[in-house]
Amino acid sequence: MIICPSCNAPNQPGSAFCDNCGHDLRNVAPAAASGMPPATAPSGGGIACSQCGYENIPGASFCENCGTPLSQAMPAPPPPPQQPAAPPPAPQPPAPPAGGGVTCPNCGIPNVPGAAFCENCGTSLAGAAQPQAYSPPPAPQPPAPPPPPQAYIAGRLVIQSSGASLDIPPGKTEITIGREDPVSGIFPEIDLDPHGGHDGGVGRKHARLFMQGGQLMIEDLNSVNGTILNKQKLPPKQPQPVMDGAEIRFGRVVTTYHAN
Repeated sequence: MIICPSCNAPNQPGSAFCDNCGHDLRNVAPAAASGMPPATAPSGGGIACSQCGYENIPGASFCENCGTPLSQAMPAPPPPPQQPAAPPPAPQPPAPPAGGGVTCPNCGIPNVPGAAFCENCGTSLAGAAQPQAYSPPPAPQPPAPPPPPQAYIAGRLVIQSSGASLDIPPGKTEITIGREDPVSGIFPEIDLDPHGGHDGGVGRKHARLFMQGGQLMIEDLNSVNGTILNKQKLPPKQPQPVMDGAEIRFGRVVTTYHAN
């Protein structure tokens, strides 16, 4: 090999000029191949020598290390790009303590009860609101049951002409209004005979009051002079409801019903 005295590039024996720098090699003696130091490889991509693997500069005709022709050599592949280092994982906020605690007003992380500073961001928790103990809402109360229907007749009849008050006997579910007749064995619960019943056309068994489904009802017992409820004559044997303050006429005797 002929070593160029100008650039130290090796050239083929018999070369007149250096393949690397063009220096005149006609007066340069060839050097022994065994003692030739390898040339420094250029940086970056180039043509790799098929004989010794040395990477030569692009466009070189001969290997600068061993002098092998490079006309058939393929350019050396560029070094693989360096993969960027993976970024470090983002710091995770500490897990909230079990059972809740003081919530940080800055980052919203709950801390253990009694903590002076937030374990996540260091914010002072001196003024932070303390957690309130959970209390379940009160269970809905069932609606109050409706009052039981009235079982017994209550109240009184007031004679309008005299103002006399005739109390209905307690504990009764049915009573008869009429005139007492011991001979016939008729003793009605409400006797109108002392209150003008005979002259007023009240029959011995004129009408009856009774409870039906919690409602007070009145029924004419097929009397001769009839029963009139609030100015309406009742058909015999057809009960009608009676309300507080109702006007009831037995023949010509006028009364007012009061529930208490």
